[in-house]
Amino acid sequence: MDSVEIELLGRKYFFRSDDPDGLKKTATYLETQIEKLNRRFNTVDQTKLFVLYALTLTEKYLEEKDNSKKLEQQFEQIKAMLSKLELEK
Repeated sequence: MDSVEIELLGRKYFFRSDDPDGLKKTATYLETQIEKLNRRFNTVDQTKLFVLYALTLTEKYLEEKDNSKKLEQQFEQIKAMLSKLELEK
């Protein structure tokens, strides 16, 4: 594991990672998203920004979870329809 320095909103954090480049890429994306929230809500409270981002991620996760469930249901319907077609042959 390598030691990795990540800077978010002017604060430095140190982590150990098997994928330092991946972690840096993720941190860059995170900082970009937090900066967008900062511009939108105009707050200097870093904790509030991280909470807002956590809420945003959670909302997206729950939407994707619902979408995944709908897709699974549609997949099962298609499988059932295909099964009926095969039985009719």
